[in-house]
Amino acid sequence: MKNSSGNTKFLILSKLVKSILSLSHGNADVERGFSENASLVTDDRSSLSNASINGLRATKDAVKFYGSGMVHEVPICKGLLDSVKDAHSRHHADQEKMQRLIKEKEEAESAAKLLKDRELLLIEKEQKLIDERNVLQRELDNASKMLDEGNSRLEAAVATKNFGDIEVAQLLIGGANKKLDALKTQLNYNSERMNQLRKKVKK
Repeated sequence: MKNSSGNTKFLILSKLVKSILSLSHGNADVERGFSENASLVTDDRSSLSNASINGLRATKDAVKFYGSGMVHEVPICKGLLDSVKDAHSRHHADQEKMQRLIKEKEEAESAAKLLKDRELLLIEKEQKLIDERNVLQRELDNASKMLDEGNSRLEAAVATKNFGDIEVAQLLIGGANKKLDALKTQLNYNSERMNQLRKKVKK
Protein backbone atom coordinates (compact mmCIF):
# COMPACT_ATOMS: atom_id res chain seq x y z
CA MET A 1 0.00 0.00 0.00
CA LYS A 2 1.19 3.49 -0.85
CA ASN A 3 0.11 6.91 0.27
CA SER A 4 -0.74 9.91 -1.90
CA SER A 5 2.96 10.78 -2.19
CA GLY A 6 3.76 7.37 -3.62
CA ASN A 7 5.64 6.16 -0.53
CA THR A 8 5.00 2.74 0.97
CA LYS A 9 2.72 2.82 3.97
CA PHE A 10 3.13 0.79 7.15
CA LEU A 11 6.81 -0.13 6.69
CA ILE A 12 7.19 -1.42 10.24
CA LEU A 13 3.93 -3.33 10.05
CA SER A 14 5.03 -5.16 6.92
CA LYS A 15 8.30 -6.17 8.58
CA LEU A 16 6.40 -7.39 11.61
CA VAL A 17 4.07 -9.51 9.47
CA LYS A 18 7.02 -11.07 7.62
CA SER A 19 8.72 -11.86 10.91
CA ILE A 20 5.57 -13.49 12.26
CA LEU A 21 5.13 -15.56 9.11
CA SER A 22 8.69 -16.84 9.45
CA LEU A 23 7.85 -18.44 12.79
CA SER A 24 6.92 -22.09 12.86
CA HIS A 25 3.20 -22.63 13.35
CA GLY A 26 3.82 -25.81 15.32
CA ASN A 27 6.45 -27.69 17.29
CA ALA A 28 6.58 -30.80 15.11
CA ASP A 29 10.12 -30.03 13.87
CA VAL A 30 11.35 -29.52 17.41
CA GLU A 31 9.73 -32.73 18.62
CA ARG A 32 11.17 -34.58 15.63
CA GLY A 33 14.62 -33.29 16.56
CA PHE A 34 14.23 -34.60 20.09
CA SER A 35 13.16 -37.99 18.75
CA GLU A 36 16.15 -38.18 16.43
CA ASN A 37 18.50 -37.27 19.27
CA ALA A 38 16.94 -39.98 21.41
CA SER A 39 17.53 -42.55 18.65
CA LEU A 40 21.14 -41.43 18.29
CA VAL A 41 22.08 -41.17 21.97
CA THR A 42 21.29 -44.64 23.26
CA ASP A 43 22.41 -46.13 26.57
CA ASP A 44 25.63 -47.48 25.07
CA ARG A 45 26.35 -44.13 23.36
CA SER A 46 25.60 -41.85 26.26
CA SER A 47 29.18 -40.54 26.36
CA LEU A 48 28.96 -38.94 22.92
CA SER A 49 30.11 -35.33 22.87
CA ASN A 50 28.03 -32.47 21.50
CA ALA A 51 30.30 -32.32 18.47
CA SER A 52 29.72 -36.02 17.74
CA ILE A 53 25.95 -35.68 18.10
CA ASN A 54 25.93 -32.63 15.83
CA GLY A 55 28.04 -34.53 13.30
CA LEU A 56 25.66 -37.49 13.29
CA ARG A 57 22.67 -35.19 12.94
CA ALA A 58 24.33 -33.30 10.09
CA THR A 59 25.17 -36.56 8.31
CA LYS A 60 21.63 -37.86 8.68
CA ASP A 61 20.16 -34.58 7.43
CA ALA A 62 22.56 -34.57 4.48
CA VAL A 63 21.52 -38.10 3.51
CA LYS A 64 17.88 -37.02 3.64
CA PHE A 65 18.54 -33.91 1.58
CA TYR A 66 20.95 -35.24 -1.05
CA GLY A 67 19.96 -38.88 -1.20
CA SER A 68 16.27 -38.81 -0.29
CA GLY A 69 17.09 -40.79 2.84
CA MET A 70 19.16 -43.42 1.01
CA VAL A 71 22.91 -43.38 1.51
CA HIS A 72 23.74 -44.91 -1.88
CA GLU A 73 21.88 -42.09 -3.61
CA VAL A 74 24.11 -39.38 -2.15
CA PRO A 75 26.26 -37.99 -5.00
CA ILE A 76 30.00 -38.52 -4.53
CA CYS A 77 31.79 -35.28 -5.30
CA LYS A 78 35.35 -34.05 -4.86
CA GLY A 79 34.42 -31.94 -1.86
CA LEU A 80 32.94 -34.97 -0.11
CA LEU A 81 36.01 -37.09 -0.85
CA ASP A 82 38.34 -34.37 0.40
CA SER A 83 36.26 -34.01 3.54
CA VAL A 84 36.47 -37.75 4.20
CA LYS A 85 40.23 -37.71 3.67
CA ASP A 86 40.64 -34.85 6.13
CA ALA A 87 38.28 -36.34 8.71
CA HIS A 88 40.96 -38.35 10.50
CA SER A 89 43.42 -35.47 10.68
CA ARG A 90 40.69 -33.15 11.96
CA HIS A 91 39.66 -35.72 14.54
CA HIS A 92 43.28 -36.13 15.61
CA ALA A 93 43.68 -32.35 15.88
CA ASP A 94 40.49 -32.11 17.94
CA GLN A 95 41.72 -34.85 20.26
CA GLU A 96 45.06 -33.10 20.72
CA LYS A 97 43.27 -29.85 21.46
CA MET A 98 41.01 -31.59 23.96
CA GLN A 99 43.97 -33.25 25.68
CA ARG A 100 45.78 -29.92 25.81
CA LEU A 101 42.77 -28.22 27.36
CA ILE A 102 42.42 -31.03 29.91
CA LYS A 103 46.11 -30.78 30.77
CA GLU A 104 45.91 -26.99 31.12
CA LYS A 105 42.87 -27.36 33.36
CA GLU A 106 44.61 -29.95 35.53
CA GLU A 107 47.72 -27.77 35.77
CA ALA A 108 45.60 -24.76 36.72
CA GLU A 109 43.76 -26.78 39.37
CA SER A 110 47.05 -28.14 40.69
CA ALA A 111 48.55 -24.65 40.85
CA ALA A 112 45.45 -23.34 42.62
CA LYS A 113 45.64 -26.20 45.14
CA LEU A 114 49.33 -25.54 45.80
CA LEU A 115 48.59 -21.85 46.29
CA LYS A 116 45.75 -22.62 48.67
CA ASP A 117 47.89 -25.09 50.61
CA ARG A 118 50.66 -22.50 50.81
CA GLU A 119 48.24 -19.87 52.07
CA LEU A 120 46.86 -22.27 54.68
CA LEU A 121 50.39 -23.15 55.79
CA LEU A 122 51.31 -19.48 56.12
CA ILE A 123 48.13 -18.79 58.08
CA GLU A 124 48.92 -21.71 60.38
CA LYS A 125 52.47 -20.44 60.93
CA GLU A 126 51.18 -16.94 61.60
CA GLN A 127 48.74 -18.24 64.19
CA LYS A 128 51.53 -20.17 65.91
CA LEU A 129 53.63 -17.02 66.07
CA ILE A 130 50.69 -15.07 67.48
CA ASP A 131 50.13 -17.73 70.15
CA GLU A 132 53.84 -17.76 70.94
CA ARG A 133 53.86 -13.97 71.25
CA ASN A 134 50.88 -14.07 73.61
CA VAL A 135 52.68 -16.59 75.83
CA LEU A 136 55.86 -14.50 75.81
CA GLN A 137 53.88 -11.37 76.64
CA ARG A 138 52.27 -13.07 79.64
CA GLU A 139 55.67 -14.24 80.84
CA LEU A 140 57.00 -10.72 80.34
CA ASP A 141 54.19 -9.32 82.46
CA ASN A 142 54.97 -11.87 85.19
CA ALA A 143 58.67 -10.99 85.05
CA SER A 144 57.80 -7.30 85.35
CA LYS A 145 55.67 -8.04 88.40
CA MET A 146 58.55 -10.05 89.87
CA LEU A 147 60.86 -7.08 89.30
CA ASP A 148 58.40 -4.73 90.96
CA GLU A 149 58.12 -7.11 93.89
CA GLY A 150 61.91 -7.32 94.17
CA ASN A 151 62.23 -3.54 94.19
CA SER A 152 59.52 -3.27 96.84
CA ARG A 153 61.26 -5.87 99.01
CA LEU A 154 64.58 -4.12 98.53
CA GLU A 155 63.15 -0.79 99.66
CA ALA A 156 61.56 -2.41 102.70
CA ALA A 157 64.75 -4.33 103.56
CA VAL A 158 66.89 -1.20 103.23
CA ALA A 159 64.48 0.70 105.45
CA THR A 160 64.71 -1.99 108.13
CA LYS A 161 68.41 -2.65 107.45
CA ASN A 162 67.66 -6.35 107.10
CA PHE A 163 70.63 -7.61 105.12
CA GLY A 164 69.13 -11.06 104.64
CA ASP A 165 66.06 -9.60 102.98
CA ILE A 166 68.26 -7.25 100.97
CA GLU A 167 70.16 -10.23 99.56
CA VAL A 168 66.92 -12.05 98.73
CA ALA A 169 65.51 -8.93 97.07
CA GLN A 170 68.67 -8.48 95.01
CA LEU A 171 68.49 -12.10 93.85
CA LEU A 172 64.84 -11.59 92.93
CA ILE A 173 65.65 -8.41 91.00
CA GLY A 174 68.58 -10.06 89.23
CA GLY A 175 66.48 -13.05 88.22
CA ALA A 176 63.67 -10.78 87.00
CA ASN A 177 66.04 -8.64 84.92
CA LYS A 178 67.63 -11.73 83.39
CA LYS A 179 64.20 -13.12 82.59
CA LEU A 180 63.10 -9.80 81.08
CA ASP A 181 66.16 -9.61 78.84
CA ALA A 182 65.60 -13.15 77.58
CA LEU A 183 61.90 -12.54 76.95
CA LYS A 184 62.55 -9.27 75.10
CA THR A 185 65.04 -11.06 72.86
CA GLN A 186 62.48 -13.78 72.13
CA LEU A 187 59.78 -11.19 71.44
CA ASN A 188 62.05 -9.36 69.00
CA TYR A 189 62.81 -12.62 67.22
CA ASN A 190 59.10 -13.39 67.14
CA SER A 191 58.41 -9.99 65.57
CA GLU A 192 61.10 -10.53 62.93
CA ARG A 193 59.64 -13.90 61.95
CA MET A 194 56.15 -12.39 61.86
CA ASN A 195 57.31 -9.62 59.51
CA GLN A 196 59.06 -12.11 57.23
CA LEU A 197 55.96 -14.29 57.16
CA ARG A 198 53.67 -11.38 56.29
CA LYS A 199 55.98 -10.40 53.44
CA LYS A 200 55.59 -13.91 52.05
CA VAL A 201 51.80 -13.66 52.35
CA LYS A 202 51.78 -10.43 50.31
CA LYS A 203 53.75 -12.02 47.44
